[in-house]
Amino acid sequence: MSHAGSPRPSLTRQPSAATDVGDGSKPNDYLIWAILACLCPVWPINIVGLTFSVMSRNSLQQGNMDGARRLGQNAKILSIVSLVGGIVIIIVTIIINWGGEYPSHEARACEI
Repeated sequence: MSHAGSPRPSLTRQPSAATDVGDGSKPNDYLIWAILACLCPVWPINIVGLTFSVMSRNSLQQGNMDGARRLGQNAKILSIVSLVGGIVIIIVTIIINWGGEYPSHEARACEI
């Protein structure tokens, strides 16, 4: 099959066997995880994760499988860090806020 008449020959190039690493499946960009991570209060990290996810999707559309896979892994790691960090921050905030609302038994005994 010849691609001599192709108007965009850069899109028809096939990667060499030395650069084609992996199982050949489409790399995941983890966009859903990155969007969910943006709901957590770790805003600098989750914004960078979302950026890596979008960059991974763009690399895949341009045919750069290796770059898409690498950027997708970065997006996954940053999304996990954001989700775990956000859950920890939320739990600590709840514990601190609820812990300060209830007076101790000694304070109640002094009021009576």
